[in-house]
Amino acid sequence: MWASSPAIEKLLKAEWSKADANGKPFFIDLNSRLRMDIPEFGVEEVVATKEEPKVDLEKIRNQKGQIGKSSIEDIMLAMAKLPGDPLKGKALFTQQGCIACHSITKGETMKGPFMGQIGSIMNREQIAESILKPNASISQGFATVSITAKGNKSYTGFITEESASRVVLRTITGEVFTIKASDILTRKEMETSMMPDGLANALSYEEFASLITFLSQQKK
Repeated sequence: MWASSPAIEKLLKAEWSKADANGKPFFIDLNSRLRMDIPEFGVEEVVATKEEPKVDLEKIRNQKGQIGKSSIEDIMLAMAKLPGDPLKGKALFTQQGCIACHSITKGETMKGPFMGQIGSIMNREQIAESILKPNASISQGFATVSITAKGNKSYTGFITEESASRVVLRTITGEVFTIKASDILTRKEMETSMMPDGLANALSYEEFASLITFLSQQKK
């Protein structure tokens, strides 16, 4: 159309030449929108917008067994986005076998590290990492101790009580041994956790988020 309207093109070019820096964008926009193809005007540069990565929460909720298939980095990113349901987390604490080695209330038989106040010691991120990488960072009170004593006896577990005369050690299954300090031959803090890797592998992101949220609320 504009090729057959030289008079209009000439008029626009004349106005273009008079326009200052603030006025020229009007002609650039006009040239782009009306496809006038006037080379002197140029076209408006389209700036591509950078899209932020999004987490598909519905997809995450509907998938099962994601923990075992995902990298720790992806899991932690998802945990930051998912609040989790502490009621579901409480059920998962039993369902996933956590209750076999950990107690939540002081009225229960003490087994492995007590979880009734874990939320006062660790935040959600730290709890998640301690489950995913139990050997990476062993918190105070969670270290496993190996003791050899007189009579060719050996013990492995957690120290729950200690004095100048005795040490009370609890195994991960809940057995309690009182060992005389004078009977102890060697005592060594283990570099690895008694908690095995992969206990959360069967969980979905939503389930794992619920479990760590439940644990983070234990602050008795």
